[in-house]
Amino acid sequence: MDIRSYKNELRDFFAKKRNALSSSEKSILDKKISDRLISMSVFKSSNQILLYASTDEEISTDSIFRYSLEIGKPCFFPKCYDHSKMIFFRVSSPDELICDSFNIKAPKNETDIYTPKPSDIIIVPAMSYDKKGFRLGYGKGFYDRFLPEFMGTKIGLCYFDFISDSLPTGRFDMSVDIIITEKKYICL
Repeated sequence: MDIRSYKNELRDFFAKKRNALSSSEKSILDKKISDRLISMSVFKSSNQILLYASTDEEISTDSIFRYSLEIGKPCFFPKCYDHSKMIFFRVSSPDELICDSFNIKAPKNETDIYTPKPSDIIIVPAMSYDKKGFRLGYGKGFYDRFLPEFMGTKIGLCYFDFISDSLPTGRFDMSVDIIITEKKYICL
């Protein structure tokens, strides 16, 4: 079996596992993960936060976004173009996020483009992470193309029971620096 087929099988497996969580279980786990992140020194010392606009199936980033705004940290969200390019734009309110052509919330304003700083953090979406920090993404490759240019700290949010021993990786796959779960964080 080729790597693409195997990754698709794993995506199906983790999607079913996620869907098996009740909404109350998911809310509790998401809050623990968010609270763990915002209590970490890497978050406190960061200048800018790059987030994803979570879907109902993903670990919610809503409270991270709200808290970041409350304490004055600039937040940036991605907008994807033509299945190849992703650009982050500053978002100052949840009202500034609208559904795009991929049916994902993205910035409606494309004026304040992200300018990298070494103290920035990016929260990278995934279905699963392995113990080396490699992720099982959604198969479009947007983050795999963006992350090599990112100079800050790459953070993955993952339910503890969704961490795999090992995931299939290709030559363009990038690992994160930290994985945060509801039980602990893992520095890689």
